[in-house]
Amino acid sequence: MQAFDYDVIVIGSGPAGYTAAIQACELGASVAIVERQETLGGITLLSGTIPSKTLREAIIYLRGVRQRPFYGTDFTEKKDITLSDLFIRVRRVVERRVATMEDQLQVYRDLNRIDVFRGYHATVDGPNSVHAWVLKNPMESINLKAEKIIIAAGSRPRFVPDIPIDNEVIFDSDSVFTLEFKRKTLPQSVIVVGAGVIGAEYGSAFAVLGCKVSLIQRDHTFLTFAERAIVDLLIRRMEDYGVEFVWGAWYDKIERMSGWEEKARVTLTDGRALEADAVIVASGREVAVKVLGLEDVGVETTEHGLIKVNELFQTSVPSIYAAGDVIGFPALASTSSEQGRMAANYALGRRAGGRRTLFPMCVYTIPEIAMVGYTQKELDAKGIPYAEGVATYEEVTKAGIIGDSHGMLTLLFEPNGWHLLGVHIIGDQACELIHIGQAVLSYNGTIDYFIDNVFNFPTMGEAYKIAALNGVKRLDGSRP
Repeated sequence: MQAFDYDVIVIGSGPAGYTAAIQACELGASVAIVERQETLGGITLLSGTIPSKTLREAIIYLRGVRQRPFYGTDFTEKKDITLSDLFIRVRRVVERRVATMEDQLQVYRDLNRIDVFRGYHATVDGPNSVHAWVLKNPMESINLKAEKIIIAAGSRPRFVPDIPIDNEVIFDSDSVFTLEFKRKTLPQSVIVVGAGVIGAEYGSAFAVLGCKVSLIQRDHTFLTFAERAIVDLLIRRMEDYGVEFVWGAWYDKIERMSGWEEKARVTLTDGRALEADAVIVASGREVAVKVLGLEDVGVETTEHGLIKVNELFQTSVPSIYAAGDVIGFPALASTSSEQGRMAANYALGRRAGGRRTLFPMCVYTIPEIAMVGYTQKELDAKGIPYAEGVATYEEVTKAGIIGDSHGMLTLLFEPNGWHLLGVHIIGDQACELIHIGQAVLSYNGTIDYFIDNVFNFPTMGEAYKIAALNGVKRLDGSRP
């Protein structure tokens, strides 16, 4: 019988990997984490979700976004905002999260259930073995064996050979956080290449900060997975903040301009040339699996390099599992964490429920948008009849208190049985509010829940009752 060093080896320590490791330890398994970085948490913690959302919150606070409806559009909490002002909050939040993760791991170290190999690159060289070597010293390596392997290597910005990323004036979406160390002053103008989720988030944030922002999108589409009315309102709000949308053109050339000024030029396919203090390339991400050696051990991948898994998050090699960005959509920190938890359970022979199909999606633009369930476009395509109920933030007292009168919450529901079909929100606290709708959708509930239950006043949750009553009013108002 083969001897194993561990019950489970986890490659990567982002949301999927870290959660998988902790869950396996909770089930009594011995675990090894192999992580390329010296710090745990993956891109989500170091340069992705947590830093970017913290930066967004710092901008909202320092620019006085929530106070402007009361004290005027020129109001700011701090007049001369520096890069240090922005990033001190990012550093402290990341440091606190790292400390929390280390404290959690120490519990399992004390029980001899987990070892962490930091700064190691990993390749899978067999159904039960991983070869790992120190990135700073490739001659220093180790072979690890485990009954099960969970791959959670995450993703990175898509490499584009003709874009000279220098992390000084031309950045990718991960290296934005080197701004503090590479530049002396805030950029006054920013070009964002790509109007996907990441591009939209950074574009709106820098516009609110006071930068002149140009957001380039190769076609005329924008966040096509979201409700059309929500997207249209988001575009108007971003334009109010100063975002210039450049539709139907793409970059032909991106270059750093010569001279003493730190500037870049983007030449578009339609012949126009845009100049700015900084360019952020947000043209998508790619999974970090090419260097894992998966093809040599028979792990099947798609034509786009994603790892194929079944309902148990098991790959074509029965002892190897995968979770998070490496298996594709939705590739969110929230869903990756849940996938990691389920993959660990299945790998150790435990039940973990079915694969999740209902999950909330949030885009942390300013204002933020959130959605769960069907859109009107999807319902139309399926031929499912629906009714609509809307609550504007102008009708929600708490929204006025916190300084947002431009938001909106929309309910889509069956016109006969009143079963909830979808929830779509734009405005402050949208990403928190969406979970109320998610809960009702998860048990196939009806909008009676919103009508018949009491919501604290004043709270943002009141928007659900207002929208539900609005939807009923649009019908004949009678109970189904």
